[in-house]
Amino acid sequence: MLQIRLKCSKFPMRKIGGLLLFAFLLAIGLANAQNQGHTTEFEFTENAPSDLRRTMQNNAEAIFKSINYAYATQKSSLTISGNNATREAINMLQDIWKTSHFYCTKTKITAKVERSGTESGFLVNGVSLFMEQGATDKDKNQDFVLEFAHDGKINSVRNALYIKQNSVTDLRRRHIILNLLENFRTAYNRKDLLFLYNMFNNDALTIDGKSMMRTSGRGDSPMPITSNFDNIVHAKNKYMQNLRNAFNQNEYINITFDEISVAQHDEKKNIYGVTLRQNWNSTSYKDEGWLFLLIDFDIEDTPQILVRVWQPISVPENEVFSLSDFPIR
Repeated sequence: MLQIRLKCSKFPMRKIGGLLLFAFLLAIGLANAQNQGHTTEFEFTENAPSDLRRTMQNNAEAIFKSINYAYATQKSSLTISGNNATREAINMLQDIWKTSHFYCTKTKITAKVERSGTESGFLVNGVSLFMEQGATDKDKNQDFVLEFAHDGKINSVRNALYIKQNSVTDLRRRHIILNLLENFRTAYNRKDLLFLYNMFNNDALTIDGKSMMRTSGRGDSPMPITSNFDNIVHAKNKYMQNLRNAFNQNEYINITFDEISVAQHDEKKNIYGVTLRQNWNSTSYKDEGWLFLLIDFDIEDTPQILVRVWQPISVPENEVFSLSDFPIR
């Protein structure tokens, strides 16, 4: 049998030791880089001064460096610097983290800056996040919107939505409605009961089923019509109590909105009807149905939901409630 021996003169022990040490340090470096998560580079274009865009980019990169690191190292809590985001945005991110850990899936995001509904704000769409607790691929992979204040700090983080049909021609109002719906959806996902409480008018109706009953409200509030089917009608406080119970009973909640259509009232121009298809996925419960919202924009900074109607997805299309079903007095 042939035996092959290495001559020490060819491979001095000092060199072998150096190679082994280099390989060991390289392996540690690669492991540490993997454990710390990847970085996400942002490049923002158009509609904002170049120096402001750079500030926005730097803030977004700093925040998602922290998020990606927290995900890779399995941190139970999320720490975000106040140098890069407002307290409100930090709270939003931390609330989302409590229901589902997440990270940005892309190493580079190039996006066009858009004006938000507010005079001094800016928006960036297309921030792709992976949500750990998602029940389906659609739940796990979600697009988010970053909103920036005039100083370049992130002041809002919310799920991105796309409107299928929109009769609103005022571009600024369209942005405001879309922002409201994005915030509305994200508030459920982060279980922000106070935010939702403030969105509903004190006399708001919440209705589950196929029919409605008359109820008193403020002078200009809608007077629902009746139909041939039974339903459940709740006042605001009862609905909020039910929602609190749902939040407490479910570690994870994710709702998605699709097939969104928006219509403006013919006479009362600050009243809008929104119809959408809602999927509710949570730890203990799932359903799919049609959601209708009647929204009052009399005070544009604080729009109010006057009516919320949920109907099963099996309801025929011609029986799905819309703006025309609510005469406004």
